[in-house]
Amino acid sequence: MIVCIAEDREGFLPSIKLLILSLAEHCPQLEIYLVFPPASAEFRDWLAQYPKVTLRSEPLPTAYGVNVKPQAILHLFDAGCDDVLWIDSDIIVTDDMAHALAGLDERALVITEEALWTPYRDPDALRARLWGFPVGRTLPFALNTGVVRMTRAHLALALRWRELLESEAYRNAQAQDWRSRPLHMISDQDVLTALLASTEFADVPLKILGRGRDIVQYFGPYGYTLRERLMHIMGRKPAFVHSQGPKPWLMTGRGNARRSLKAYFCDLYLDLSPYTLAARKYRRDLREPSPWMATRSRSAFMLRLLGLWYVPLVGLPIAALADAYRLSKQLFETRST
Repeated sequence: MIVCIAEDREGFLPSIKLLILSLAEHCPQLEIYLVFPPASAEFRDWLAQYPKVTLRSEPLPTAYGVNVKPQAILHLFDAGCDDVLWIDSDIIVTDDMAHALAGLDERALVITEEALWTPYRDPDALRARLWGFPVGRTLPFALNTGVVRMTRAHLALALRWRELLESEAYRNAQAQDWRSRPLHMISDQDVLTALLASTEFADVPLKILGRGRDIVQYFGPYGYTLRERLMHIMGRKPAFVHSQGPKPWLMTGRGNARRSLKAYFCDLYLDLSPYTLAARKYRRDLREPSPWMATRSRSAFMLRLLGLWYVPLVGLPIAALADAYRLSKQLFETRST
């Protein structure tokens, strides 16, 4: 297995370093293939201490923006690799991945469960039907492509995925704000969800990394639930933490008295992020200033202190309130119908 990372945004350099550092700690035996066109001489010097990493500084043909995953995977297949594990650049590894990836055969496609967010449900294979595909199976939820493992057994699927991402209809949708895009074209993962629900690929066996169990999908107020935190306190440690939504390393400003209530809670959300907390242990190895790892408010500092800087406990009171609101809202909607 080879790990594949591809990113073209220079601002994501801290998260790329953190992913490499966490892989080197927890999975030192794995080779890493990194596609990063903005790589500077300084970054290359930093990377020299990690001989397991191969850097490609040229963009991949036909890849654009975040629509790069099938192109990167197929590139590695062409280079002779048989087993590729894609990991998003906004993920940090927090444990040996062997536990999450145990018992795989070459036919099993690994993918993750999407965050607990209503628009990312997939009722009755809706994405497949919107693409006009005959439905072969219904998935209990939409899938997330933060972590994807493909082998040569998935070559036809990877080619079809790339074809749709390069289609005119999908490219036109990507030119819109993501909130305005059709459900089946919001991102690459909606396309892959549609393909896996279609009759063409319904026989592909799936190994789904569960939200909370294997990966923390930190997205919105329900991104790290009370149940997930209690599970981790009891000893089930996830292998991945995914910083979806706002990126803490891009939010380096400090608050002031005039900032809005929304900005205050955004800062608090990032300060209590399990990604931010997991990143703190690597701050010296980054060899760059990391002010975003410090707290932006007294409230965040107190919540970190009360949680003893232990990831499942930090922010637990807020998670409990968010869960209570979510469940009461669902109960109200159920009674209303």
